[in-house]
Amino acid sequence: MATWSDGLPPAAHARAARQRESGVAGSLLSAPGAAAIGSVALQPVGEVFGSLVVQLGWAGGGCGIWATASPFGPGSGSGMGALGRGMLGGWTSPVLTTGGRGGRNAGFGAYVQAFARAWHGAHDRMVAEAGLLAADGVVGVQVRRRRLDGQIWEFTAVGTAVRTLDTSVSPRAGGRGARTGAPGPWTAGFSAEHTTALLQSGYVPRGMALGLSVSTKHEDALLQQQRSTWAGNTEVDGLTHLLEAARDDARQQLTRRAGTLRASDLVVTGSSVGEFETSCGDEVDLHAEALFIGTAIAPGPMHAFRDRSAQAVTRRDVTSVIPLTDPGVRSASRHR
Repeated sequence: MATWSDGLPPAAHARAARQRESGVAGSLLSAPGAAAIGSVALQPVGEVFGSLVVQLGWAGGGCGIWATASPFGPGSGSGMGALGRGMLGGWTSPVLTTGGRGGRNAGFGAYVQAFARAWHGAHDRMVAEAGLLAADGVVGVQVRRRRLDGQIWEFTAVGTAVRTLDTSVSPRAGGRGARTGAPGPWTAGFSAEHTTALLQSGYVPRGMALGLSVSTKHEDALLQQQRSTWAGNTEVDGLTHLLEAARDDARQQLTRRAGTLRASDLVVTGSSVGEFETSCGDEVDLHAEALFIGTAIAPGPMHAFRDRSAQAVTRRDVTSVIPLTDPGVRSASRHR
């Protein structure tokens, strides 16, 4: 097996070496995108790529209604978190999440952890390749997965590595990975045009993060009744709670990981939610998988020029804008 170095296979090192030696910077940017980042002192230095193949599946954790008896302890609280009384007086099963809301969904915990490792692994290998090109950041990042065979999935990350030409406008490398916390080139999960708008508004990208959760609810009598074809046009409370729990838990995981990037704000760049079911003897467990992807941002070099606070005003080393008319006087012809 070929020897890896710097966390990358020989093919990645060879790809980066070819780009350096050719003197031609590859790019995945559109013509407007390339022009846009040039206006904020960013220069493309090459295409970068990272991939990881993983076996991704889940182990059964017993029926959802009994999962509260897992080693992680019973669900607590009321409503979605524990066995409660439904609107029609029947007992309802709890909604469990992999993040722990209402009780830990142990059956899908390993799946969520493996998914996160693969997603961040492909992302981090892409960032490592950008480091070989002496890049400061990567824009237009897209992380995808595709099924190869059965439970075998490939995760890929691709983007355009860029280098800053003026640190008073765009940042140097110094972002931190949401998984490892190691410093390196920053990443942005939006287009070159949007990255330009971000920098011009006084903010800089710090990196990308993932939030994923799987929630589970056993199909109790109330849920079975509401899902039947003769129930009529009524809310299916159990599914509402199931999807809400997955989304909420995934957002919490995303926020927690973004916090490691030393960011002040978070821009959600992608989200999805799906529902599926597994057999539980003669009954079924219902599951929801929620996925959120975001780019963490923080105030950058231009922020003082955009901030209106008194402290920012004193830091501005620019000439004040002098109006061409007296205060309060407007040209009537201008507004006709």
